[in-house]
Amino acid sequence: MAGDLRVAVCVILIFVLSINNKVESKDWFENTVIYQIYPRSFKDSDGDGTGDLRGILEKLDYLHDVGFETLWIQPFFKSPMVDFGYDITDYRKIEPIFGTMEDLRDLIDAIHFKGMRVIIDFIPNHTSDESEWFKKSVNKEDPYTNFYIWKDSKEREPGAPPVPPNNWLSVFGGTAWRWNEKRQQFYYGGFSPGQPELNLRDPNVLDALKDVIRFWLDFGVDGFRVDAVPFFYEDEQLRDNPWVSPDKENSTDFNDQNRIHNFKHPDNHQLIHEWRLLMDEYSARDNKQRLMTIEAYESPEELQQYFGNATYKMSHFPLYFGLVTINSTSDVTFLDEIIHDFIDKMPPHGIPSWVASNHDNSRLASRVDSEFAEAMLMVQLLLPGVGGIYYGEEIRMRDIYVRPDQKKDLTFTNHPAWGHLTRDLCRGPMQWDQSINAGFSTSKTPWLPVNADYWRNNVANQLADPRSTLNTVKRLLRLKKSSVIESGKLKTCKVSKWLYMFTRDLEGEPPVVVIINLGTEVEPLCLNECNHSLHGIMEVHTASPNSGFSIGDPVEILSGNLSRCSALRPKAGVVLTSPGAFSASHETRAAPSLLIPLISLSCIVSLSYIFEVQ
Repeated sequence: MAGDLRVAVCVILIFVLSINNKVESKDWFENTVIYQIYPRSFKDSDGDGTGDLRGILEKLDYLHDVGFETLWIQPFFKSPMVDFGYDITDYRKIEPIFGTMEDLRDLIDAIHFKGMRVIIDFIPNHTSDESEWFKKSVNKEDPYTNFYIWKDSKEREPGAPPVPPNNWLSVFGGTAWRWNEKRQQFYYGGFSPGQPELNLRDPNVLDALKDVIRFWLDFGVDGFRVDAVPFFYEDEQLRDNPWVSPDKENSTDFNDQNRIHNFKHPDNHQLIHEWRLLMDEYSARDNKQRLMTIEAYESPEELQQYFGNATYKMSHFPLYFGLVTINSTSDVTFLDEIIHDFIDKMPPHGIPSWVASNHDNSRLASRVDSEFAEAMLMVQLLLPGVGGIYYGEEIRMRDIYVRPDQKKDLTFTNHPAWGHLTRDLCRGPMQWDQSINAGFSTSKTPWLPVNADYWRNNVANQLADPRSTLNTVKRLLRLKKSSVIESGKLKTCKVSKWLYMFTRDLEGEPPVVVIINLGTEVEPLCLNECNHSLHGIMEVHTASPNSGFSIGDPVEILSGNLSRCSALRPKAGVVLTSPGAFSASHETRAAPSLLIPLISLSCIVSLSYIFEVQ
């Protein structure tokens, strides 16, 4: 009798937990936050002034404790560092300044031990001109003869210098063609002179790149961020690009051409499809999903093509850079268009992603009011899908100041319009504490200068301050794991020119409301016109320090008398919920999905005992 009762209790428990687990089963990356680590600037473990793999390992507990689950580690491959690792000499070796293969193995093992994932860059568009592949191609050694895009000079007078085969320009300024004296041909390179582009129409190249993917998947990475996808293929006839206007015909600026023959080629999609099939082969072997996301600075409409469909798979999702364009003058209409231009056009299976800063663009806190950066983090982390956080954004790091003699990124030197620019500014060393060089390095001179505000703006100080941006991010990351954020519907509302709100709503769950003030004046929080079926009085779940609110405060958002509505200060943000809805226990309610297998196992053990006794 006791055995029968035990069986019944097990069945009932599993059934109840199953029906209460409202969130449908999803892949690990569908609601994740990707934390982007620029290894040179994250943590220096050996005092040489440059961040390294051991430094990341040292700070892994910090990343785990904050709540980051997916790490993207930018290039650490063997490289002369002309483009800081995006010019690869050997895809299978580690650049010594970052450490060794053993260091990388230890790091990946530690990441997995903590239940986290790691993705790395896959850079198939170009290599370094110091690569063995390129050297053998120069010498016409098979199978490398056609590994790169080689072309003879145009006809010229005897003794005249070689003439590029067409008018294509480099992203970094000037012609995209470089003369190789030994081979007596031009090679094509759409970025720096030291980055010859691979000939992706050569089957030998495609086989070699697939071997690179297999190598790193076998090594244990959980996926890739594929670099520079719009640049993969070029017109086979190498036809000239038209100019945007007749007066631009002698320009050396990449943007003065309509790049119809060497940018966004339709064949790019086929290549992504082939690599996705390879990724899926690995996923099917052990039932562990591998992720492929891509970098493509394209319009929201064009990005949709990279999702593919159920029968023709491509990337799991493209990274969307709409939020990178947000600045201190942006209003509600601008923000709303960024969000809806992307998410409204997505296919049913599409996963949105939201990137507001990265290694190629000014940091969020430098583009907008520093106070407002925290409100934008609320938007970025609580919209549906994947959030992308560039290292240091969790403490509102700003761009650094770099003197001319400290400049390291020289790639734009020859660009007619951008020669003064450097990407160094957004790549400053991570600010860990108040010690020398913000705790980044014991070297007297780090590879880039530390921001002068490190003495007050650093991880140690923010961990100790309950109202810091870092602790706000920790709170938002916990909320992101809730059912309503993982699976809730998105509704947006332009309350006024400067006040924006959106809700995340899931049947049977308390709603989450995000409200931000993009303006410079106090805005009343009267949301009557938004018609989102909200309670008249809600409770503050999270608030930026400049908002005037604290966690747990009541907020009146619906009223017949507008003067009774609460108000939000300039450049501030709040996250609201139903009163008492998201206590600490409620925020971890995703636990039932883990309890089901645990209770099932317990029941199996118990039932085995019963049957043994019987």
